[in-house]
Amino acid sequence: MKLHTLITALATTVLSSLAAQADVQVFTSQTAFQAASGSLGIDRFQDLSADEALDGPLLRQAGAHSYRVSALDGLENQFYPTAGENGAVWLSSNRVGAHLLFDSFAGSLRAIGGNFLATTYSGEAWPAARLTLTLTDAQGSTTQELDLSGPASISFLGFVSSSSLLSLDISVSSSSLAVFPTVENFQLGLAAAVPEPSSAVLLLAGLLLLPALRPRKSMK
Repeated sequence: MKLHTLITALATTVLSSLAAQADVQVFTSQTAFQAASGSLGIDRFQDLSADEALDGPLLRQAGAHSYRVSALDGLENQFYPTAGENGAVWLSSNRVGAHLLFDSFAGSLRAIGGNFLATTYSGEAWPAARLTLTLTDAQGSTTQELDLSGPASISFLGFVSSSSLLSLDISVSSSSLAVFPTVENFQLGLAAAVPEPSSAVLLLAGLLLLPALRPRKSMK
């Protein structure tokens, strides 16, 4: 490969890396999400009593990361934890039509995720529903629809942003039954280490200087 072709290819890669740093990555695989995150903490809600109404907002911890969660419908701010599968505790709103709002994150968190579902009045996971998740960071908002019609009725979704997280809003967008937005194993963390923009710029500058440093061909 000719040197100028190699330099062009490497420069394109560096510039693409710089552009990608303004993106929000969306993950449906928990393994991939965890690989793209660092210092993850998980709130499993095990300290909450199932089947008892709970007034909000709640001030919680996901590992070392603190946050606030509210259940909002314009009237009340109330939760209803339920006993989930395999000993899990599910946190849901206590009123149909309410949405869960996670905010007041401590520090510059960049990663957020969890298992999301819709639950019925009896606390069972309901598959015929869709959730809308809206992540807001320092650069704007990203909305993702989550279809719960799969066999498990519980879906993982995670976001990793290049800028600080401000909030995550979860609501039921459609359902064949009155259900409540619900979360399990809520996760917060940092983004995995990536090259800083300044480092990438220096690398690009070095690549552009390579042709000038190349010796001239010897005279035959």
